[in-house]
Amino acid sequence: MLGLVLIAVGLAVAFALRVVSFSRYMRLEDLGLDVDPALGPGLFSQVVAPTMAERTIFYASVALVPIGLALLILAWRRRPLVGR
Repeated sequence: MLGLVLIAVGLAVAFALRVVSFSRYMRLEDLGLDVDPALGPGLFSQVVAPTMAERTIFYASVALVPIGLALLILAWRRRPLVGR
């Protein structure tokens, strides 16, 4: 059960962080700041780039998925065989 929870949490957090990053980009694009000459393309990409904390949380959440899979495999292999 813990394996399923870890997989679900890892995928949900990774997806949520990607949605937040995309929504930040879309908000600035809707404001027209992506073509604003005062805000150059380099500065625009720095503003919409994921922060170090977001990247760390994303990679930590992605790391939960293989851990959850390993726990599921271990639980599956240790279950008692029916009829034996």
